[in-house]
Amino acid sequence: MIFRRFTVGGYPINGYLIADSETKIGVFIDPGGFNDEIDAYVSHFKIQLRHIFFTHGHWDHTEGLAEFSKHYAVQCYGGQGEVRAVSNVLHGGEPIMVGPLRFTAISTPGHTPGGMSYYCHDRVFTGDALFCGSVGGTESQDDRERQLEHVRKNIFTLPDDTLVFPAHGPMTTVAAEKYYNPFF
Repeated sequence: MIFRRFTVGGYPINGYLIADSETKIGVFIDPGGFNDEIDAYVSHFKIQLRHIFFTHGHWDHTEGLAEFSKHYAVQCYGGQGEVRAVSNVLHGGEPIMVGPLRFTAISTPGHTPGGMSYYCHDRVFTGDALFCGSVGGTESQDDRERQLEHVRKNIFTLPDDTLVFPAHGPMTTVAAEKYYNPFF
C-alpha cells in the first residue's frame, strides 16, 4: 500500500493519499487543499487518483476539491447532505473498492449530520469525529451524544491496534482512544 499524509489548506488539516502499490489506483481523503507536493507525489509514484472521500463538508475539508478535479478524473464520496459535489452518497456500511483496496464507510455523525469515517485494513480515517485525546466540536449536546455513541459503536469495535488517522493532530490507535480519551 502507498500511504502519505499531507498538511493541506488555508486552515491546515491532514489529508491522506492511499493507493494500491500494484495497480496504483488511489484515493485522497479530505481534500482540504491542493499543492505541487501532492501533484509531484502522484506523478512520481504514477498513482491513478480516481477517488475523493469526504469525512464531512466543512470548508477546511473541501476547499481543494476544485483543484483536485482539474488535475484528476475523480469520483467523490461522502455522507448525505455534506458536499454538493458528491456523486456517491453514503449512509454507512458501504464497501468502496479503490482498485483491490477495500474501504468501508462508517457512519460517524455528530460533528456534522452526515459525518463519515473510512476503514481499510488496519487503519481508520476519522475526520473530525475522533482526535487523539479529543473529539470534534458539535452544535448541541444531542449532537455530542450522537457523535460519542457512533464512535463507541462504530470505531471502538474495530481491533484495538487499528491506527486512527484524524483530520487534525497526530495519529493514534483505537485502544489509546477507547481507554484514555477523556470524552469516553
